[in-house]
Amino acid sequence: MVKQEKFAVEQFMDKYETKIDYNMAETCTASISFNELFALIPDQKLAKSISDDILNTCLTYGHIRGSPELKSAIANVYNELDDPEHKIVPNDIVITNGAIGANFLTLYSLVDKDDKVIVVDPTYQQLASVSGMFSGNRGNVIPWHLKYEDGYLPNLEELEGLIKTHSPKLLVINNPNNPTGVVWGDDIMKQIVELVKKYDIYVLCDEVYRPLYHSIDAKQPKSIVNYGYNKTISTCSTSKAFSLAGLRLGWIVTRDQEIIEELYAKRDYNMISISTIDDKLATIALENYKVIVKRGYEICLKNLEILQQYINQSRGIFSWVKPKGGSTCFIKVNIDNIDTYEMCVELVEKYKTLIVPGEVFDNRKGYLRVGFGNKTEDIVDGLKRLTLYLKDKGYA
Repeated sequence: MVKQEKFAVEQFMDKYETKIDYNMAETCTASISFNELFALIPDQKLAKSISDDILNTCLTYGHIRGSPELKSAIANVYNELDDPEHKIVPNDIVITNGAIGANFLTLYSLVDKDDKVIVVDPTYQQLASVSGMFSGNRGNVIPWHLKYEDGYLPNLEELEGLIKTHSPKLLVINNPNNPTGVVWGDDIMKQIVELVKKYDIYVLCDEVYRPLYHSIDAKQPKSIVNYGYNKTISTCSTSKAFSLAGLRLGWIVTRDQEIIEELYAKRDYNMISISTIDDKLATIALENYKVIVKRGYEICLKNLEILQQYINQSRGIFSWVKPKGGSTCFIKVNIDNIDTYEMCVELVEKYKTLIVPGEVFDNRKGYLRVGFGNKTEDIVDGLKRLTLYLKDKGYA
């Protein structure tokens, strides 16, 4: 039997998310129905014809590797956002079941027994845990720690030291970062790619919150695959920035065709194809991604301002590194010896409000992950319940 630790954040969410009234843990921008999406499409005659086409779709397996239309829509998102010298093409794309499927398939295909993998910390637990499973030893996963005091920006000298010491096969990062919402800018991403290229190692960037760069002043970072080094891999999905988690559709992008071949060789063992309906719906959404992302920007910016005001008025109880992208933030709780895990359980059980404790992110005690892409009502009412908790405990 494969030994692997429990998936702490997912199990916490699964245990409590049906027992609440106010969800401040949701990481997606507020999900939309396809009627809502069709209403956003300027050409309403086109929207109606698309709707009819979906209802008339025969539910076969469809395109086993994903339809040409879907792959073209994904390629266009990458090309329009970055305008790279060499465009992403459909052959650079592998379709998966969500970003979680994309990450799993990439690690399944790349990480062999005894391989070393450097994984940014904090991040989504899957990236470290699955790397450890395939390498045969969790000790082969080397954390690259980000610090609150540094604004969660990377120390590249430390990264180079880890590479020299451990000779890893793969570096794993995510940008925008989950849980902090911090974005590493174009200059940082260039330096990271130059560094991994120098040592001839792979780099996987989980870009599931891209392109939610709602608060960036400087030049936005490109996708990891558009910095001129072939051993780069991007994973993404329709869930977070595109408000369609229910589609369960993701993808892997890389210019390295040897990796593509290995991904398809492994893919046959854990999926046949995605749903024909998901393929069609995702194609429609991604062909109209700009209207979805604009909506996401508006929601995130509005809710960020509400959170900023709340933190400012907390009299030092809370502080943060304000997110510049994505839809999650990591709030520091400045109360001595606070057990934020117990705090979050009590917020569910007594105050019907869901927030994720820092303990499920490699035991970062004293932090709360809040999702701010959800409906504004959840943020406003959830913060009222948080205030009530603080008053009942004598903290405020």
